[in-house]
Amino acid sequence: MKPYQPLCPAGEPPYVIAHRGISAKAPENTMAAFRLATGTPNINMIELDVRCSHDGTPVVIHDRTLQRTTTGNGAVRSYTVDELKKFDAGSWFHPTFSQECIPTLLEVLSFVRGKCWVNVELKGEFLVRSHEAFVRGVLENVRESGMKDQVLYSSFTHELVASVRRLEPTAKTGVIYNFYRDFGRSPSKLAQRAGASVFVCARRELRRSMIRDVRQHSLALYVYTLNSVQDASKMVELEIDGIISDNADDIAPVVRGS
Repeated sequence: MKPYQPLCPAGEPPYVIAHRGISAKAPENTMAAFRLATGTPNINMIELDVRCSHDGTPVVIHDRTLQRTTTGNGAVRSYTVDELKKFDAGSWFHPTFSQECIPTLLEVLSFVRGKCWVNVELKGEFLVRSHEAFVRGVLENVRESGMKDQVLYSSFTHELVASVRRLEPTAKTGVIYNFYRDFGRSPSKLAQRAGASVFVCARRELRRSMIRDVRQHSLALYVYTLNSVQDASKMVELEIDGIISDNADDIAPVVRGS
């Protein structure tokens, strides 16, 4: 596995990042989606979402509630990890994935170790006073898995990113742009406030002024969610550092060669 830098080296093609695994071909944030991603050449990183169970275990799921992607009902945070494990997290996508369950962060990291990098997106739905406990749990999982130097932490909740930096000063971190909250604020100021080196935004939010700003301040720029070859090729032309895609297996040969 090649060394990773948030800022893609000059002249190198962008990093290809599998959004929630290969989520176009397997249920998002499941081991099936991560197995596809780690088995595909030229995918540099997988992205996943982390929340906290009722008993404090970091689990991999995007939504605050269970209904969209599992057979459960209600808030993720209302269930213990053992209870969450009983829900089917794959049949909503296709019946052949009925055996998929919600994985813990530790399970995913232990599987991915040595195969590629991981972008851990921290989901922040709870009170600020809970941030540090959540972040500590995630960092403990990362250390236990031996992935300390193979993880990028990111979040829409920039306070979580700042917490990561306080507790793990050498961690690589990124801030995700929220149009409604962050409009009018420069990427460099948002990143500087959280101690981040990566700025992440949606394709529809990307502006030339953002590209100029991140370049002037030596920040990396990642863009999501780019699912067409045409969009990915455009990002290569713009010298974007990271392309986040649901079908990273289709994008990778175009961006980084077969």
